[in-house]
Amino acid sequence: MKKFMWICLLSVFVMLIPINLMAEDYMEQADVLCEKGGPADFKQAISLYQKALDLNSDDFELNWKCSKAYKKFGYAAKEQKVEGWKDICAEYGRKGMEYAKKAADLNPGRVEGHFYYGRNIGIYSDGVSILTAIRKGFKNKAQKSFEKAYELDKMF
Repeated sequence: MKKFMWICLLSVFVMLIPINLMAEDYMEQADVLCEKGGPADFKQAISLYQKALDLNSDDFELNWKCSKAYKKFGYAAKEQKVEGWKDICAEYGRKGMEYAKKAADLNPGRVEGHFYYGRNIGIYSDGVSILTAIRKGFKNKAQKSFEKAYELDKMF
């Protein structure tokens, strides 16, 4: 019976290793795309981060990096005046906030989740208008997230 339990435990362990390696591979590919810096690259990076998050949804680094990619895509769409950029900013800013919030919840002592939460509020505000964002209470949320980020790392 003990031998059977050890075999089962070892099998589970061996099956989990490739899943983590796949998630890391997706993240590395997405990181490279984010460094390239075009809207198509950011959108593809988002897809890769999401694949990695499907394998490991509670990974702090994956969540904040995904949030950063959402912010970059929204900002690039706005700057390049892509057709429907306001809708893109609203949609991607909102999704980016969700990933940043999760990152901040997973590791509240790290700056990245708090910082990108505020940045994505800015992108969201570009899409829906600043007045709408203020009316929905995002001004205070952005201010709190930036203050927390500053408190954690003034040089970030």
